[in-house]
Amino acid sequence: MNTAPTRRWLRAAALPAAALTLTGVGWADLDQHYALDAGAALALSVARALPLLWSRTRPLLAFGVSAAAVLLTAVLTRPVSAAEPWPMAVTSLAALVALLVLAGSRVTRRACSAMGLAVPAGTAVLIAVLPGRGSWSGLVPVVIATGLALIAAEVLRDRALTRARLVEQEQISELERTKRALLEERARIGRELHDVVAHHMSLIAVRAETAPYRLPDCAPEVREEFRAVSGAARDALTDMRRLLGLLRGEEVAARVPQPELSQLAALVRESGDGATLEVVGELDTVPATIGVCAYRIVQESLSNARRHALGAAVDVRLHRTAASLRITVRNGPGAAPSSAVGGDGHGLMGMRERVAVLDGEFSAGAGPDGGFTVTADLPLPVK
Repeated sequence: MNTAPTRRWLRAAALPAAALTLTGVGWADLDQHYALDAGAALALSVARALPLLWSRTRPLLAFGVSAAAVLLTAVLTRPVSAAEPWPMAVTSLAALVALLVLAGSRVTRRACSAMGLAVPAGTAVLIAVLPGRGSWSGLVPVVIATGLALIAAEVLRDRALTRARLVEQEQISELERTKRALLEERARIGRELHDVVAHHMSLIAVRAETAPYRLPDCAPEVREEFRAVSGAARDALTDMRRLLGLLRGEEVAARVPQPELSQLAALVRESGDGATLEVVGELDTVPATIGVCAYRIVQESLSNARRHALGAAVDVRLHRTAASLRITVRNGPGAAPSSAVGGDGHGLMGMRERVAVLDGEFSAGAGPDGGFTVTADLPLPVK
């Protein structure tokens, strides 16, 4: 059960409820114990309690308004008996303590300390300037209450700072995780491209080496040119193996053949009965680098569909034209998400990186029916 909306509602209603309660109790207190006119008692009670409403947004102003109202209350009132505290009525002290806690936790420690010192200092000045209404013993509870309020404000301030630091660290950690995932995916793409390019370079080397035997009538300078081409191709292969070592790092992974578009039918079939494959155009002549990219996009899209839309139908469509290969994978809304299915790579980020490497276009988004569509356009080389 999600209780977050209830907690937000309670937090939003807490300050208005406290201000209303303090106004009502203060009105009765000033009317009964300080012989103040009912209208004046209500006005002063509102002025003392109302600043609670903006104690979080304008803390210094809120404390200043309430303190001024408390000062005016002390000047205009006289206790009906010696048992009633003066110059700080109970409700006046309650208003200032509440504001010290709430407003003090949102200002600097120096400002909060100044606010706290102003309360007992102002009380002492009133007792000295207006003798006969209260005693110095009334200063003791004011000092104690103010001290406790300052401690509470300090605790709340430290808690807020700690929470802010945690949020900041979480944001930094998430950014670092994203960067690391991006680098890992780029390295993975680089390893796959290495295998494809290495295959082509090997073919170049082999054909260059065997050309003099297949073409016995070629001139000596042509044979030398073929020998140079073969040497350059093998040097490039050596450099690429070194580059692959950097990309792999400490990873020890089994060398497996790169997937081909001819394996898509089996991939879609293995993903479940709800997946279908439609191919328009000839795929046999699609370059290997583009074929690997298309295969990985379909593979990751099927994994995402199983993970986030369990049981949904998935339609896979590849449309080959003279200029591009368009991949579209669409799944409908699923019955429930599944956390048991792992993805290969880093989801949408990995697919977007693969398409960007080939100068293609990528889009992904939810549909109005709750489904999800992934589309990639991969340009084909012009021959």
